Amino acid sequence: MNISVDKIRFGDPDALHEYMRQEKDGSRVLFNSFTSPPKANISQLENGSKFFIVGPKGSGKTTILLHLRHIIGEENSALILFKSKIRSEDRSKLDKMTRTIVVEDQGKFAVETDYRTVWEWFILKNVFRLIKPSDVRDGKDYFQDVSLLLQADQRKFNTLFDSMKIEGAKGKVSLSINVGALKSEIGAEIEARRKDDGGNSVDLLDLVRLSQEALKSIKLKDGVKVRLYIDELEFFLEEMGSGERDRRMVRDLIFSAYSMNQTFHESGIDALCYASIRSEVIHSFPGSSNELNKIMKSFSVNLNWEPAPGQSSSILEIFRKKIENSEIEEGEIPTPDPWSSYFPAAVKDKEFQRFLLDMGSHRPRGVLLCLLAAADRAWGKTAFSEDDFDDNDNSFAQAMLDEFKDELSANLFDYEIDAAISILRGKHYIFDLEIFTGRINEAASTIDTVRRLKNSRRPEFVVSALYRAGVIGNFFKAEGSGLQRQTWAARGYPDPILDKPFIVHQSIQRLLDMV
Repeated sequence: MNISVDKIRFGDPDALHEYMRQEKDGSRVLFNSFTSPPKANISQLENGSKFFIVGPKGSGKTTILLHLRHIIGEENSALILFKSKIRSEDRSKLDKMTRTIVVEDQGKFAVETDYRTVWEWFILKNVFRLIKPSDVRDGKDYFQDVSLLLQADQRKFNTLFDSMKIEGAKGKVSLSINVGALKSEIGAEIEARRKDDGGNSVDLLDLVRLSQEALKSIKLKDGVKVRLYIDELEFFLEEMGSGERDRRMVRDLIFSAYSMNQTFHESGIDALCYASIRSEVIHSFPGSSNELNKIMKSFSVNLNWEPAPGQSSSILEIFRKKIENSEIEEGEIPTPDPWSSYFPAAVKDKEFQRFLLDMGSHRPRGVLLCLLAAADRAWGKTAFSEDDFDDNDNSFAQAMLDEFKDELSANLFDYEIDAAISILRGKHYIFDLEIFTGRINEAASTIDTVRRLKNSRRPEFVVSALYRAGVIGNFFKAEGSGLQRQTWAARGYPDPILDKPFIVHQSIQRLLDMV
């Protein structure tokens, strides 16, 4: 028997909010409905052979981090969020529910900061915070001394630098303890490196290297695992240059997480740092180094939801499970086929499941946004009608456009995003590069943001950014068969074909008044 549509826990666009709400309600729908992308080997993340999760916005990176923490265990673990806009009441809930650290000062550092050293310090400090003295089998003096030097107590902290004073590009750390209180050999090393400024500071790099060396003398008891889960850094471009800062922070996080994971392994400590990274941010790195490419190839799992030929969609499986688990939690027997029980056979002359995937840009969050908008219209009913997916109020379209804009922020300034969208507005939804260039030249004479965009970016760059964000896809006739074909970044075609026509994503065509 169907339950009311408003009782179905489809989820929240932010997986963390979904986790928070269901944790409060005692629901297990999120965890019981977990489905991995078809080409992602989650077991490699679970066993630690890979530790980077890469995918576009809305592809499920946070959900996988939460899944890993649930499967591996929350003891000696922390979820680290780099969010500047989490409400204070939500932050308080996170503090009470689980070990979650919300870092708020990402945007305060200069471009020239030595981020690799800062990240290594940050990872070390968090790992030592999560280890209890009773977890240590050998090297307790070393453990205590490093904990004191890093100020790695059990309190939560919400900054990268915390209470330690970092000065200059390389960083100088003001010590808060008397070196004479240190019991291990590390005390003599610190004494030898103290600066001539009153004798109370050392280089951050020296502190990190001495702490890493001390790891070799520390042995944890059998079965003690330490896990850090770093959710993706906020990334945005601003005209004051923070885009370069954010790129460097993400790039150096990759290097530092890889380096620290290797150090933990070589020291015999079962500690691991996971990190989720937006694929569009990686694409924005200018001239990625061979070293970075090798690390990502060897230690990352890329999220691609496109099924192999003949396979069903894993995205649809997520929501089939969510309906089933919602029914169970409401005390009902699961419906054998929720697609036929809850949804129309077709919408706009397209088979419903295909319609849902296409409108949602073949990403979990896009499909979720489509379902949530329809659920609002179907409130109180026990099944959806075709009209519920009409989106006359453009609520779904606006949500998708906001998603696309957020993805574009890795490559374009805010005014450039607005200019690029304005070039599409009111025009035909199919165009080529020549037509797009003509639209820029025409609009530049009357719209200031478009004029600035024309002066700062080549049309090829803007079109490529729109393509990779999912705003547009290629649209052309296939050679040989002559059949119409579309290719999209989210469906396994990461780069645009610049000499082929483009089509604007159908979810936003009406919102942009396209003809």
